[in-house]
Amino acid sequence: MDGGHMEKITVFGPEHFQLRPDAPEIFGWLGCEETMPCHGAYREAWPEAAALLWEQMRPQAALAEHDDLATVFLTLGASPETRVDELFGQQKYVLASLLNTLCDQMLFQMNHQFTDILQKKLNAEHRYMAERLEPGIDFSPEVQRQRFAPLQSAFPDVTISASGMLTPAKSMMYCVTLTHQACEQTGLHDCSRCSQKDCIYRKA
Repeated sequence: MDGGHMEKITVFGPEHFQLRPDAPEIFGWLGCEETMPCHGAYREAWPEAAALLWEQMRPQAALAEHDDLATVFLTLGASPETRVDELFGQQKYVLASLLNTLCDQMLFQMNHQFTDILQKKLNAEHRYMAERLEPGIDFSPEVQRQRFAPLQSAFPDVTISASGMLTPAKSMMYCVTLTHQACEQTGLHDCSRCSQKDCIYRKA
């Protein structure tokens, strides 16, 4: 993965995404379904959390294309995690947890919607997604930084730690190999490849 060559960069703003909070999914992730004692507190905090979500998040995506490899970056911006940290600091734990999980849900929705955007773009060029490559599984933090480098000017405040963690935290980055051969790959994250067995979002 050579990040030193000129790449085609496309940035996508909020208008490219239709993000909709899904309360049952959120409450399921948090383990506070209707039958649980905690449900009332989370249900009561929902309107304020949803309002904060719309106030704080700034959805953006970027695509860097180079030959048969594409780098995808998705983010909600820095404001959501700052607000979550403030709420935890104020001991508003239910509201903070709810806003934090809502942000994750929006990032996952962006991920799904962007794969559709990318697939439609590739189909028009008679190309397909072949394999999704993810930091920490398929390539090192050093390669991750190389792949992000072409996008740095569009996202100057984004940093990648020595361990590969993105800041802002409500962000996601991965690469997709491209092919001219018809392919059934969706480009979505495969939970079975991840080592975080206790992740509340895990589907496999």
